[in-house]
Amino acid sequence: MRRNRICILSVLAFLFGILLFLPADHAMANSDSVTISPNASHATVTVTITDASLGGKEISVVCYEPGKTGAVNDLTANKNAIVYVNQYTGSTTTSFSFPIRKQLIKGEYTLVITSEKEQIVKTFQMLTDAAAPPSGTIQTPKPASPEQKNTVRKKALKAPAGVKAKAKGKKKIQVTWKKVSKAKGYIIGTATKKNGTYKTKLTVKGGSKKKATLKKMKSGKVYYVKVKAYKLSGKKKIAGKWSKAVKVKVR
Repeated sequence: MRRNRICILSVLAFLFGILLFLPADHAMANSDSVTISPNASHATVTVTITDASLGGKEISVVCYEPGKTGAVNDLTANKNAIVYVNQYTGSTTTSFSFPIRKQLIKGEYTLVITSEKEQIVKTFQMLTDAAAPPSGTIQTPKPASPEQKNTVRKKALKAPAGVKAKAKGKKKIQVTWKKVSKAKGYIIGTATKKNGTYKTKLTVKGGSKKKATLKKMKSGKVYYVKVKAYKLSGKKKIAGKWSKAVKVKVR
């Protein structure tokens, strides 16, 4: 009798293990309580859940990119394939939007919604074949006309010349440059390496300006400074080329 009981418990444990490790794609993949509305132009997804039983309960949301492998609800094995993860509080109708945090690719994205009650898995596409050119066709851009080339040359602003930078008081850098014709202002960028990524530290309005002071810099640190001019197209800034980098050590 005892041996039969042990056998039954072993079988139940084995079946529970199978259910536990089944791929999440088999769990209510076609649930009608979830509606997905992808927006490829904004790289966002809107999800609406109409399930009254989720009222006041927390639900977790994980979205995987196409081409993921293994069980979709395995956050460890699929961490590189996750494009969004968050948690929400349910209600009679729960609606939320989220961005795809990687470059959009073709194929089926997988959305996994988990609550105390159940797990729902649905798939959707951000880029469809209809948006791509027909197979076998090559779209070659038309060469720019001489008039268009001249227009591009006129719009491009030169890199500011004569850029200099020096320590000016504690934690400050004074930057000077020669003004650029037709500029509406200047952008000053800094980096800790000469060939590093230059981040905007200060934007100076006014094309006639020729100097500015960078504040709250780190004492004793070496910075590389570049300047570029910009002009306006409506409210949008159209920047020219960066100047040559100059080196300065902050006091």
